[in-house]
Amino acid sequence: MPFLTDHTRSVAINPLAGKGRRFVQRVYKLRTIGLGVGFFCVASVLWGMHSSRALWLLLVFHGFIWPHLACRTALNNLYPYRRERLNLMFDALLGGFWVVAMQFNVLPSTLILTMLSMNDVAAGGPRLFIRGLVAHVLGAAIGIVLLGWGFAPQSQMQTILICLPFLVFYPLALGSTTYKMAQQLAQRSKELEQLSRIDGLTNLLNRRYWETRLAEAFHHCQHEGRQACLALLDLDHFKMVNDTRGHVAGDAALQSFARMLESLLRKTDIIGRYGGEEFGVILIDTTLDEATHIVTRLVEAIRDHAAQADSLCPCTTSVGISAYTPAVGSYHDWLLEVDRAMYRAKDEGRDRIVIAATAPD
Repeated sequence: MPFLTDHTRSVAINPLAGKGRRFVQRVYKLRTIGLGVGFFCVASVLWGMHSSRALWLLLVFHGFIWPHLACRTALNNLYPYRRERLNLMFDALLGGFWVVAMQFNVLPSTLILTMLSMNDVAAGGPRLFIRGLVAHVLGAAIGIVLLGWGFAPQSQMQTILICLPFLVFYPLALGSTTYKMAQQLAQRSKELEQLSRIDGLTNLLNRRYWETRLAEAFHHCQHEGRQACLALLDLDHFKMVNDTRGHVAGDAALQSFARMLESLLRKTDIIGRYGGEEFGVILIDTTLDEATHIVTRLVEAIRDHAAQADSLCPCTTSVGISAYTPAVGSYHDWLLEVDRAMYRAKDEGRDRIVIAATAPD
């Protein structure tokens, strides 16, 4: 048994371990821009107040060193997402501190608190936002204890001009990040939706979604007078393939059969894996004669392919066909009708087509 590192063991025990690295990287970009620009906003106020060297060193650390340190510590942590949320609380704490250090100068104080609050809401919703407010208050209390109380809310023209880039660039950066996240989520949602419709082995429609399409086709026939036929195909002697060649060969046979269906049927035909070695086809806007002709060519091509020595799918197919008629009460009845026809094809010797009665028994 291979040796496991402590990190690997932790990931195996706790699935949350290692989660949130992309989140850390997104926050890193926003923090770097926000604190970098915010440095100049705060500096414009501190400059006029002749603040101490220690305060300037803290400002330089928070504006230009902390973003990189926060990112590194979060990425190296076993739980990056949790660590990054703590980093956001540290930002909020210092945000409250800087408000006191600037003696509540209105414009930069509002900008900094707004930026930090937006980060908290984006990262953790209302709960993290409330925690951020508590951190602001705590940071302000620390500032009052260390620096004393001062109140000079007026913003000088130089401060206003320096804060203008903050008003422009940070919302643009936040909007760009949010847009990229929305695009990624939309793509993921589309991929998941697609996966929920597809059979993993054959890449055809799975049974659940194929039956949804069958219900739609039945509705169009019933209410719009359109024509459609339904075919159900079963691979003959498929169990023998699994028993003699193994399940890997059986999977290859199903995949090969699926590719033949896609290549030999029309683009408008809706093909799905009904279950096991059974496949369903909905032939839209097709009469019974047309459907019989299409399926006959398909059965002959499959027979020829099965006879080849190197065939991945050495099976013929038994097919039941049923055309829609108003006498069919529901798509379930339609499906039952064609299923009976398919089993009659198997009972009558396989490798053949049986056309169902016009209405269920």
